[in-house]
Amino acid sequence: MQENNNINVLGLKDVTVTKLEEDNEFVYVHAYVDKMDTCPHCGSNKIWVHDHRIHNIRDTHLRGKKCIIHLKKTRYNCKSCHKRFERKLDFVAKKHTITLRLLECIVRDFNSVHSISSIAKNFNVSNSMVSRILDLIYTHRLALPEVLCIDEFKGDSGNYKYQCSLLDGSTHSVIDILPTRNINILSDYFKRIPKIERDKVKFFVSDMSKTFKSIKNRFFKNAIHITDKYHFIRQVQWALENVRKRIQKNMPRKLRIYFKKSKSLLVEPASKLTSEEATMVSIMLDLSEDLKLAYRAKELFYEYFLTQPNSIRAGKALNEWIRRINESKLKEFNACKSAFTNWFEEICNSFDYMFTNGPLEGTHTKIKTLKRNCFGMKNFGRFRKRIMLCCKWQIGKQENFRKPLGVLFAMLKNMIFHIV
Repeated sequence: MQENNNINVLGLKDVTVTKLEEDNEFVYVHAYVDKMDTCPHCGSNKIWVHDHRIHNIRDTHLRGKKCIIHLKKTRYNCKSCHKRFERKLDFVAKKHTITLRLLECIVRDFNSVHSISSIAKNFNVSNSMVSRILDLIYTHRLALPEVLCIDEFKGDSGNYKYQCSLLDGSTHSVIDILPTRNINILSDYFKRIPKIERDKVKFFVSDMSKTFKSIKNRFFKNAIHITDKYHFIRQVQWALENVRKRIQKNMPRKLRIYFKKSKSLLVEPASKLTSEEATMVSIMLDLSEDLKLAYRAKELFYEYFLTQPNSIRAGKALNEWIRRINESKLKEFNACKSAFTNWFEEICNSFDYMFTNGPLEGTHTKIKTLKRNCFGMKNFGRFRKRIMLCCKWQIGKQENFRKPLGVLFAMLKNMIFHIV
């Protein structure tokens, strides 16, 4: 009875468990494969034992500890067809030392931000085995959505400092990860996508990058280009910061330190300041007329331009804001004015459509966590797969898959995994 309970707990078919042992770290399962009576090739019962051997198989955790199965296997010879055989087991692939359910756990752990070494240590396998399993996973891009968000992030992988990511702005699903933001590589990538699929993109969301603007104008001519609000708002913040830096250079050391520590108060909207913080800002502004003009320009931008209800009124407000900036003659705002002039239409579009790169920036935060935990990943192929899996990709939804991870035994035999 106890033996049957062990079989049920371990879920091992055609295997009889004889003994369980454990220490502080491992649980050791001693078992043997049930005897065979007939040859699987010809059906003859004239078989005899060729030899016995012990197969050490690593399994998923048992009783909170790593599990190793010492499985006694028997090989037979058939006197009728002269073939050698052994019982086929459905929980472990031939010539492999891990169970299929352990393989399933390893693949599922790729969804976390753990490093390869951490996964290997947790499941009692080598780093190279986890890397080989990752290499067997095949990932492909998703179809281009109606709302395409594009941005770069610092991945330091594949001999490039910056990689490029594509995201569905509606479902927040990662479309693909590209090896670099280089204009030539991006052009070759989108050139391979059929025009019919590219034409389905209705909104193209990006930062104020000339590269992305060139890609949009070349491959997504019918799409509406939207500039992410964060990127044009920070243009004004940078201009204000540059004024502050210029002013504080000529101040005494203590006052200069005070200005530097209080710089966040200048960027914050005046409506969100407490009475004490507003007093501190007022004192700072009284020390410089240029800083006061820059601060008023920032507040005008927040209260007048950003509150407009649509693109038409936003365009009029932006033109008025630029006119007032010209009157202030602050050189630090020249770059800001040029950016707004060059991206005028894209900025105004953001008032009609509320799509932003916010979800993509959140994805980049998770990517940075993965990169930090892995101490960087120089192999871009593995880095891309880990990003895909960490960012909520689903495993095994193809029609030819019969269970969540597909037919794991077939995966091992075919040496390939499909991720969709």
